[in-house]
Amino acid sequence: MNKKYLEIGLSTGLVLLMIILILGAQMTLPAGERGSSFAIIILLFIVAMGIVGLKLDDM
Repeated sequence: MNKKYLEIGLSTGLVLLMIILILGAQMTLPAGERGSSFAIIILLFIVAMGIVGLKLDDM
């Protein structure tokens, strides 16, 4: 598989996962906890993108 297509697929998948997590947190958590969950989801997204970027760089 071409590295470019793998990078596009992984990035798209991570963005979709982030959107699903944000929507799930908005629908299930009480209003007081939504802000902190949003921050945690964004932090996890940044860490996941960094790990994916490092793994793709090693390929």
